[in-house]
Amino acid sequence: MKNIILYGAPAAGKGTQCELLVEKYGYKHISMGQLFRDLDDSTEFNRKIHEDISKGILIDDETTAKLLKNKLDELGNVPIVLDGFPRTLNQAHVLDEFFTNYIVINIEVEEQVALERTLGRVTCSKCGKIYNLYSEEMKPKNGRLCDICNIELTGRTTDDNEESFKTRFNIYLSNVSGLLDYYREKNVLYIVKSHTLKEDTFADVKAILENQD
Repeated sequence: MKNIILYGAPAAGKGTQCELLVEKYGYKHISMGQLFRDLDDSTEFNRKIHEDISKGILIDDETTAKLLKNKLDELGNVPIVLDGFPRTLNQAHVLDEFFTNYIVINIEVEEQVALERTLGRVTCSKCGKIYNLYSEEMKPKNGRLCDICNIELTGRTTDDNEESFKTRFNIYLSNVSGLLDYYREKNVLYIVKSHTLKEDTFADVKAILENQD
């Protein structure tokens, strides 16, 4: 099974596809953000990263790559879906030194669809169930009330407004374009459309994986 580098704009459903890959094929999902958050203080290397993060110092590409390589060595010979790395061309070159047998999947989503997914997301504060007011598949049955607890659903943070979302969306597109060109030239890039139903998106991902040599 090929390793996967997975890209997707905000609200493209990247996290959901990672979960389905883990469930269906036994992939190990590595999120660089989560790797940094889960880092303990057991080694000098780890402690130095914690110290730099606490000071607001940007972690350099070589350190980030070493952290990832340590995790890959720990996991052994299992298929990997890599999320959140590389983010720059330099990181992509560094990654190619030790991460092999991979394909790159980019999940594309229309900006308006992504906007509605983000702004329409509401949650039950009691049971934690997530809904989306714009999605027929995920909207609550009765207005803004939880189907289970029958209490008012709450929206996401004040950061989730149309202006801030469009800024994040366009920054992502700008940052990822060079990386996609790089992987396109290496003939390892595949484009998947983010469908309304996660199962339809995953069907496209499965078709790509099952057609690999």
